[in-house]
Amino acid sequence: MDMEKAKAELTILRDFVDFVNKQVGVYCDSLSGFEGNKIRIERQIPRVLHPAGREIKDGQQVMMWASVEDPSSPDVLHHRIIRADDFIAANSECGFNERQMCWSIIVFVFAYWDEEIRPRIAKVRRVATDDVRLDALGDLRIVRTKIVHNSGVLPRRDHARLKVMGPLFKPDALISPTHDEMHKLFIAIKQAIMQLILHYTGDLPGAPEADDIVSVAIQNPPRRK
Repeated sequence: MDMEKAKAELTILRDFVDFVNKQVGVYCDSLSGFEGNKIRIERQIPRVLHPAGREIKDGQQVMMWASVEDPSSPDVLHHRIIRADDFIAANSECGFNERQMCWSIIVFVFAYWDEEIRPRIAKVRRVATDDVRLDALGDLRIVRTKIVHNSGVLPRRDHARLKVMGPLFKPDALISPTHDEMHKLFIAIKQAIMQLILHYTGDLPGAPEADDIVSVAIQNPPRRK
């Protein structure tokens, strides 16, 4: 085992683990925000707008509505104008906002791997960057390409190329992972990181199997006094 290379790679992989864990945090926090938006507007609809009376106009019954809020008040800030139903749909599970967050994380994680982590690992191993390959990150590359260049639709031929993440997506369909599927995607990425860690130690007695890992943390070395 080349201990110096192993130590050098752990420093690089610590950065990658921290980056991925931060994306998990952003994802979970965002979902909480979306759910809060949805609940708030669902509760606000009957409070803000309610029937105030009826009148007959041109022989037709017309319902008159009144609002508790005063839109002319100076402390009212209009962030945007959108139908309440559309707002609720966008903030619902697997709605536009959650899908956009998933897409952003997939694109961002692959970019960080491909442009930052992968070349550094290759430099330590003294191999070409293309020689550093992981099935999960290769799958992420395919998904990322379809998000950016195919309006987020994963064609059947590309779905068939997925080696790890095939069960998380549907062929010829919009890439829209559920909450559970997104966490499985994070697990697949962390298992890929574990494969890199086990590159030097996987044959040692007691070494775990990468597929058994669901989360990874690399402790910072203690400072020497």
